[in-house]
Amino acid sequence: MMMHPLVSGLIIAMCLGSSLGQLPANACSQFFGYQSYNGQYIGLVTVRHNPLVNNHTLFLEFSQPGFYNWEYVGNVILVTDEETIKNNLRQGWPIQYRVDFPLPSQPPKVTSIRVDDVELCGGNQYPPPRTAISLSHTVTTSISPLSTFNERRTSNSSSAVQVFGSQPFRPQVRPSVRPSVRPSMSVRPAVEPQSGFNNNQIWTSEQSSTQRPPVNPGQGRVSPQTITQSAPRTPPQTSSSSNIVCGRERTVTTPLIFQGQRLERGQLPWLVGLFERRESNGPIFFCGGTLISASTVLSAAHCFRFPGRDLPASRTAISLGRSSLDILTDGEFRGVSELLIHENYQFKQYTEADLALARLDEPVTFSDYIVPICLWSTRNRMDLPQGVRSYVAGWGADGEGNANTDVAKVTDLSIISDSNCTLELPHVLVQPSTLCAKKVGAGPCGSDGGGPLMLREGDVWLLRGVISGGRINAKENTCDLSKPSVFTDVAKHIDWVRRNMWT
Repeated sequence: MMMHPLVSGLIIAMCLGSSLGQLPANACSQFFGYQSYNGQYIGLVTVRHNPLVNNHTLFLEFSQPGFYNWEYVGNVILVTDEETIKNNLRQGWPIQYRVDFPLPSQPPKVTSIRVDDVELCGGNQYPPPRTAISLSHTVTTSISPLSTFNERRTSNSSSAVQVFGSQPFRPQVRPSVRPSVRPSMSVRPAVEPQSGFNNNQIWTSEQSSTQRPPVNPGQGRVSPQTITQSAPRTPPQTSSSSNIVCGRERTVTTPLIFQGQRLERGQLPWLVGLFERRESNGPIFFCGGTLISASTVLSAAHCFRFPGRDLPASRTAISLGRSSLDILTDGEFRGVSELLIHENYQFKQYTEADLALARLDEPVTFSDYIVPICLWSTRNRMDLPQGVRSYVAGWGADGEGNANTDVAKVTDLSIISDSNCTLELPHVLVQPSTLCAKKVGAGPCGSDGGGPLMLREGDVWLLRGVISGGRINAKENTCDLSKPSVFTDVAKHIDWVRRNMWT
């Protein structure tokens, strides 16, 4: 995946002034402050909760100058680890929350902070036109005063990565467990996609010579945002191994930075790497995929079959539970016993029905590092408005000529309407069952194919598409990331997926 360079590091300094712009007046400075990272702001809230109650709710209200009809209005999560939170709640000591804003470069003014319906401070709203923002976060404890959390924290990713390389890489450090929590909030911003340069060529993942600008990951995060859809929210599905709930990251220590971040092991634990077994030089990575059950991985048909290539199941292997492509690090490596290509897939149509199901030769046991993603439900809306935030992830090529990054990355893309997509791409790429998404300078390319296009609903990740194609900049011999990327819409093939997947 190509992304603009991103300076790594944790958010450190509390900003009272601003090298990035003037911050709004803060009437709650004893409880709330702004922090900056790489041109974007988050908020940090420090409050005490009554240790004798079981439900601890933080209510926040903000005022944003100007009128916005946002889907995403922000996010609130706990900052510290579970044991610290338990101890602080028991002792009546302060706990900290992180607040993400819909416009990170233009943070809103805090107008009210309440803890369990007790107002701690307040300030004036901006004059009209203005947009009011309300956020809340509840931590539920089973006993008083010591707390145990029964819901899972919302972890975020700045998503949208791609998949490439064949070389093994160094292992990831195992993360420690994060607190379980339920952020209560609204949804994602309608980000207006930008248009970009032009070219007439099309890529699919057999063209693996492309490269992208590198992203230097950081450790902080401006969290990915949840989407609210007009259909009812999908209840998380459960899977066989220990009744694990799909689509939830179970062990995440570092939230992801908006616009690109290396994944820790345990983040997006359904992301898998596909390898081709060879007689010499060991297996080589060729595509991404998504775990959808204990025995099933969903990927793209073009990863296995196109003119001059017909890769059988017997020569395919899958790496699970790793953010690194180094198959000698902790994780699982499975063979493939069966491969099913969608019957309507034809390479000449590029992206139509570009789906393949791979059956693992032995089911995996779900864990903190191996979790299936949730499939799209009929209760979710089929059409996605332009601007809805989506995410892709994988081991994309960097801008230094490396075929792969050592560790998977993730970035966000904005959904593009079909009508706008066809203005920028050849009609042959935009098929009846495809989706388009775009972010200038970031997106899938080459052997990124087969990886997931994901959306988020609360703290649950949903699979919406499979990376399928895009356009090539022949002059630069790279993918043209000023144009939209194209994804096979899994939601439009969900009956086929459910009918043919293995448990």
